[in-house]
Amino acid sequence: MKLYSILTTLLMPILLTTIMIGICYGIINPILRSKKFNSKDWIENVDSRYKMVNDLKKNNKLNGKTKKEIIELLGTEYTTDCWTKNTICYATPDPDNYAMLDHYEFVVFLNKKNKVERVENINR
Repeated sequence: MKLYSILTTLLMPILLTTIMIGICYGIINPILRSKKFNSKDWIENVDSRYKMVNDLKKNNKLNGKTKKEIIELLGTEYTTDCWTKNTICYATPDPDNYAMLDHYEFVVFLNKKNKVERVENINR
């Protein structure tokens, strides 16, 4: 009986801490780090872009759009042919990531007709 009491005393804080970390990273963090895409906010607030990337990607909001439509939606601060030919890249910095070498780019891959084929958020 005393052994169970000792094990419970030692293991409960570890178990509860593990559960809390799981809740924070599995449930709360994704909610706080996501936001519906808003063109005006994307263009004006570069630091909030990382929150909108998942909405753009998951909901296929850019698929089939032309290069001109993409630039109208996402703005003129981009680079072209950044990954392969026919790509447009937008910086999507994560303010929680302090590493100087790590940065993210939202890459729009265009097909031969200059329409969106797919999008990716790539850690460079």
